[in-house]
Amino acid sequence: MTNLQRWLFYATLFAVPYLAIVMGTVQTAFTTKYLLHIQLLPLLLLILFGIYSAWTVLYRTFTFNDCPEAAKELQAEILEARKDLIAKGFKFRD
Repeated sequence: MTNLQRWLFYATLFAVPYLAIVMGTVQTAFTTKYLLHIQLLPLLLLILFGIYSAWTVLYRTFTFNDCPEAAKELQAEILEARKDLIAKGFKFRD
């Protein structure tokens, strides 16, 4: 099962009962009493997902590890590639 299939499955598990309640197919004392809350549920879930996404991006940005050894290695590879290209006749616009 791919991630797309899994998320579509979860969306279906939410959407089927939600639409049944909102369209009036299922009516109980609970659904009639809290119908406005149920109707606003997707908006609340969207807001919560946005907060979670922002938190995750900020957390991973602030806890990102620097790799000075890898940076030095990458700079050396760039210099080696430049020298190789110059040897083959490429001209840089520095």
